[in-house]
Amino acid sequence: MSRYDGGAPRGGAMMVTMIALVVLMVLVLGAISFTGRNREAATSKARGDQLVACAETARRYVLAQLAQNNVQVTSLTLTQVLTDDPVASRQSVLTTGHYPDLTAQPTAVLVPSRNFGAAERQARELSNSAPDSTTLGGSYYRVVVKCTEPSSGRASEVEFVFRFGL
Repeated sequence: MSRYDGGAPRGGAMMVTMIALVVLMVLVLGAISFTGRNREAATSKARGDQLVACAETARRYVLAQLAQNNVQVTSLTLTQVLTDDPVASRQSVLTTGHYPDLTAQPTAVLVPSRNFGAAERQARELSNSAPDSTTLGGSYYRVVVKCTEPSSGRASEVEFVFRFGL
């Protein structure tokens, strides 16, 4: 005698479906969380790249000011607002000086040519010029410029050496 109850046990398919939905929900939430973190990291990287570009712009701006104006290098101060953002309060500011000081200070310092190995061995005709330095190509200077985002307080500083003068 076989007994027939009308089919397979009920509720098994629903339980498998619920487990599959929970697993899919966990995967979707993980993907959403990952993309959110990845977006934040990309935004932070872009802001960091913007500060590095701003500091490089500050370096080029200093060199352009020296070429354009007849200015004493060691007294050079720089305070320039960049139009890198449409909102004025978020625009970067280029200044000479060290981080974390926000005021512009003259940071160009004359560096002796003896600190540069090949510079001392340069030959130069001095009969028709009055140079500040006996090395070919002028004097060496070290300057510090920084770029600051006023809205976030982030800053990037660049220190570089250049030759200037006759």
